[in-house]
Amino acid sequence: MTALARDKRRKARTTRSKPRSVRSEASSDDPLPLTKPQIRELQRRLRDADDRTRYLVVSSLARGCTLYYDVSSDNYVMDEPARATLFGRREGAVAIQSTLGAGVTVVRCRVDARDALVPSSLPARCARRPRRGKPRAD
Repeated sequence: MTALARDKRRKARTTRSKPRSVRSEASSDDPLPLTKPQIRELQRRLRDADDRTRYLVVSSLARGCTLYYDVSSDNYVMDEPARATLFGRREGAVAIQSTLGAGVTVVRCRVDARDALVPSSLPARCARRPRRGKPRAD
């Protein structure tokens, strides 16, 4: 037998493999139906995404001077609520409030479609008021 004939026989053997089994109907590309807890979780997340209510952690020092808590820097921001941490759920804001101690409150507010704070949604005691009188000329 020549070398050429042997190579042809080897190639023929390697190409003769068992046919792959056909996938059954149960393992098709269609996803499995969701369970009731999974459906409830998805509905809760959709409600949270549609809800524009947010919560701020606020500390009022004096009239007209309000501090807003920023979790990422662990600092308060003075009179700039847009730079504070906006919590999507009240429970998270209350948990942070409990770690900060007395004199800190949780305030409800709203955000617009771009998730920016709406200043008019803040309560009057937290909203920044313009100064009265003439501006000083330096």
